Amino acid sequence: MNEPKTRIGSASVLMRAGGSLALALVALAPLPSQAAGDAILSQLAGNWIGRGTVKQSANADPERVYCKISNKLVNNGAGLEQRGRCAVATNSGQIKGTIQASGSGGYSGTLDTFNTRGPAKISGKAASNTINFNAEFVDRKTNKPTKATIKLVVADGKYRLVSNGANDSFVASDITFTPQ
Repeated sequence: MNEPKTRIGSASVLMRAGGSLALALVALAPLPSQAAGDAILSQLAGNWIGRGTVKQSANADPERVYCKISNKLVNNGAGLEQRGRCAVATNSGQIKGTIQASGSGGYSGTLDTFNTRGPAKISGKAASNTINFNAEFVDRKTNKPTKATIKLVVADGKYRLVSNGANDSFVASDITFTPQ
């Protein structure tokens, strides 16, 4: 399989919703003691390869995306640092961030990619093996505030990120990550 030779941001994932967003997550809050050793985050630690599709806008054709991500547990297992790169044929970039478990099934963070102006803010809730995030960011190209939803599902030794554009108007990205 020939992988694209350029790179973009991931889980991380690049998405466009009248703009763009790459997924990676950076801690917002201090670690509550009840969140130590988060069950979902612990399954995400390690090195991952992601493959899937990304759409730059609602009317754009889907592009194949390839990601290489390294996730490391921090804060006694209640945080996850992520570093990596993702690529489509037309764009590339580094992603980095951390997601933080805040107890009672809550998660928050920020993400930094080349397609956001400043870090995107994310927050979400978990149910079973799924975290549903809401993301807010400023699109680097349009300089407009943008929102998106991101669903992270962990199952069968892999994880999947599906991001939707503003108001769930289109599937912006759908990437499955498998261990490297």
